[in-house]
Amino acid sequence: MNKKFFVMLLAVMMLATLFVGCSSKEPNKPDESTAPNSNAPASNATEGTESSKKKDPVTLNIRFFGSENAHYRAVDPAIKEFEKRTKDTLNTTLNVQWTPPADYGTMHQLWMTSGEDIDLFIPWEKDKFAREGVLADLSEYFNNPKYPGLQKAFAEEYINDNKLYGKTYVIPITNAFMDMEGVWYRKDLLKKYGMKDISSYDDLYNFLEKVKENEKDMIPFGNYGNTAFFKLFTDINAQQLEGKVFPFTGAGNPKRNFVYAQIAEDGKSVAGVAAYGDPASEWANFNPKYGLDYLMNQFNQAKRFNKFIPADTLTNTTGTGKPAAAGYATLNGFKGAEAGAKAQDPNAEIGFWPIFKNNQEMAPGTQSTDGKAWNFIAIPASSKKIDRTMEFLDWVFSSQENNDLFTYGIEGTNWEAVGSNQWKIPDGVDPVKNYVFPGYQLTWNPTMYRIPAELPEQVQQYYEYQFKPETYKKHVLAGFTFDQEPVKNEIAKCNTVMDKYLPLLLSGFGDVNDNLSKMNVDLKASGVEKIKVELKNQINAFLAQKK
Repeated sequence: MNKKFFVMLLAVMMLATLFVGCSSKEPNKPDESTAPNSNAPASNATEGTESSKKKDPVTLNIRFFGSENAHYRAVDPAIKEFEKRTKDTLNTTLNVQWTPPADYGTMHQLWMTSGEDIDLFIPWEKDKFAREGVLADLSEYFNNPKYPGLQKAFAEEYINDNKLYGKTYVIPITNAFMDMEGVWYRKDLLKKYGMKDISSYDDLYNFLEKVKENEKDMIPFGNYGNTAFFKLFTDINAQQLEGKVFPFTGAGNPKRNFVYAQIAEDGKSVAGVAAYGDPASEWANFNPKYGLDYLMNQFNQAKRFNKFIPADTLTNTTGTGKPAAAGYATLNGFKGAEAGAKAQDPNAEIGFWPIFKNNQEMAPGTQSTDGKAWNFIAIPASSKKIDRTMEFLDWVFSSQENNDLFTYGIEGTNWEAVGSNQWKIPDGVDPVKNYVFPGYQLTWNPTMYRIPAELPEQVQQYYEYQFKPETYKKHVLAGFTFDQEPVKNEIAKCNTVMDKYLPLLLSGFGDVNDNLSKMNVDLKASGVEKIKVELKNQINAFLAQKK
């Protein structure tokens, strides 16, 4: 399961129709221009399928994950609008069913093993399903003029970067190779204290100190689940592009990653592999700036900032209910953070500080990527309606207008365009009752996107930066996927260890060295050395065959 979408969950729940994370990804994707094609002519026909003539009626059974009012809301009118627009061409009815995320993993395993009649779904276990022959190979539908919508939206490199075992078993769904990560903060309080905009961790610390001293009814820094600081104090892009250091085995970075690999300067082999808590000798061949020092700085900074988070962060993962003066957020979550702050104080003004240096500078060619999407859709090999499902997807990606219908709802009712590539909720429409659809499960694409209107100028520039193809650079391990099957039992055991210790380390509770030492003992007992050997062998084999 690709869990990058969880990085965005808070933002999605508050304003799910914004674009993403990911993320790896965590992460996202352009190949050709990402400029939106909002002036493209409307396409109410298949516009890319083999025939525009009316087809026999068909019902596609689609399975998404989500809970009503959290991930989706009031979607039926848009689905009916699609069926109305395409009645004389695709003649397709959509039977969309939603499964709560807590149940989806188990349920989609049962669907695949039982051969249930499903035509499109979200494959959390994509590698396993592809390996076992559960997924249909969709290679013939891409880079195919019979499907011009898919051909335009899914460039050859984009598809190749997301193949599994050399075939297109999954369709990549994402719209940018990253969701810029940072800190939102109460800019109105910053002004109240006569402080400048936050541009460093010292600035952030000083601001939180002022809040702690003067705003007794506020939490200085809101907790992000039980790992309060999450990716703060790290810089994944510099780590990978400059340091050639890569974290592995966890779900997301740094959450649950516990093994790091250093690639040699010439990019031809692994120079070192080390795990959390390993002695300094194991880190000796790492770039000092991005090896042990990097790791310790992250945890020591979390310890330093610990006094600003709720004391019950490890157990009260839903928050205190008190207003916060700052917190972790992605750019995609900015509007949600703003709405939350204004709901508690109408006079609140929100700022956003990117935590990674390249994002602060908006420098081209400095955002690390492997070209992999954050989320995927797939068709079971057992489906009898693969052609018709792909014709539906071709329609979705044939024009900005078609894509907008599912992403934002009915234009004029649920949303309205602002300029060439922005959108807003119409005046008088209650956002709490308005259309919400998780675009990361169907519609996101590098060639089709809109950004929220009425953003602060600086935040708008951040959005534009992350949609530019020239922002990204593929790192030395692009194309590599760690096959966890040989060590899946050891990884499962080590993940349990991570769940025990990582919240302490990323929230700054307890002694850092003591936690790392205990974690290391448990990791070794869980088989981390076997994982390190397997990872090193696989990376070396990959690098050896690179052209």
